Amino acid sequence: MGFFMKEHDIYVGSVLEQFNLRFAPAIGGKENYGGLEEMVELQKEFQIFKEGRPFKTSIAALNIGGSMNHDTKNRWYKTLDLLRKVKSNVPGQSGDKAIVSALIRNLAAKKPLPVYFTSHDATAPGGKSEVRITEKGRPLYYMKRDYMIVSFPFATEVAKAPAAKKAAKPKK
Repeated sequence: MGFFMKEHDIYVGSVLEQFNLRFAPAIGGKENYGGLEEMVELQKEFQIFKEGRPFKTSIAALNIGGSMNHDTKNRWYKTLDLLRKVKSNVPGQSGDKAIVSALIRNLAAKKPLPVYFTSHDATAPGGKSEVRITEKGRPLYYMKRDYMIVSFPFATEVAKAPAAKKAAKPKK
C-alpha cells in the first residue's frame, strides 16, 4: 500500500489527521460536539460500518480524504481498496474486514475508545505488510488516554516478485 499515492504522499499525514479528528475523544461542551460521540451516534443511526461493506465505502460516506483534490482522493481510496487483499494481525481476517469488525465492536461498546489511525513501514526490516489492530493502547505519549489503534501498512513501491528461475539450458 502507499505506492498509489506517488507524488501525493505529502497528503498522507493530512488524511490520517482527518481520520483521527473524526474518531477523536470528546473535549466537552455542546459547542465541541463531534469526534467519537458523533461517530457512535452515526453508527447507531446509519450503520456506517457494516459487515460485508468495504471500509473504503464507509470512509467515502464520511468524506474522509475527500476534501483533498480529486486525484489525491481517488488515489487514497484506491489504496484503501487494497485492504481487502492485505492480511491483518487478526487471525483469518483481511485488513479491510479486521478494521470494519473492530470499529463496529468499538462503536457499540458501553465505553467506546477513541480511534487513532497511523501507518507503519511495511518494507522496514521486520516490517509486515499487514493491517495492525490494537484494541487498547496509548499511541500518544503526551495524552494519558487509551485508544483503539489502526495502523496501515505503507510501502514506497510494489513488492517485486522473486525472479523466475532461469530455464535449464538444453543439452546438445
